[in-house]
Amino acid sequence: MDKHPVNHYKYCPRCAAKGIFNAHELAFKCNACGFEFYINASAAVAALIENDRGELLLARRGVNPHKGKLDLPGGFVDALESAEQAVMREIKEELDVEPDRIEYFGSFPNEYDFSGTIVYTVDLAFKCTVSNFSTLKYRDDIEGIVFIKPEKIDFGEVAFHSIKKIIQKFQNEQHNRK
Repeated sequence: MDKHPVNHYKYCPRCAAKGIFNAHELAFKCNACGFEFYINASAAVAALIENDRGELLLARRGVNPHKGKLDLPGGFVDALESAEQAVMREIKEELDVEPDRIEYFGSFPNEYDFSGTIVYTVDLAFKCTVSNFSTLKYRDDIEGIVFIKPEKIDFGEVAFHSIKKIIQKFQNEQHNRK
């Protein structure tokens, strides 16, 4: 089955009548009750965390999609939560450490395959400074962590297109600083 949202949104969530999905606008409209909704990007966060040796912390995904692949710590922004709150929460949940400082790094679009359909995301990346790694342990939906020099990262092992783009931008900035 094609994972595009046009194949998954056929009935109105309000009245259950058959509706029309406009693939060009990513919009659903119910002619019976007038309900409309648009497929918008969900907000997600990703954390760039370096240790004192200049190595980047990467998480090995413990869940699908891309179970076993490398990823940056992070996740979806909860309703009524800021991106800054989300990155702090996700780092605590996944790694049991607390950043001393976070700095917005950029936004990167992505397609996330979830439950057999595409979910569009905008991944908000943050550079995070952690001075105390003494409590560091992986948990939540991570099956392992590794610190790798940014220039040594195998992009064939990285889970998502957006995460590859975040790391590439980070590598470029690191290279330009030298």
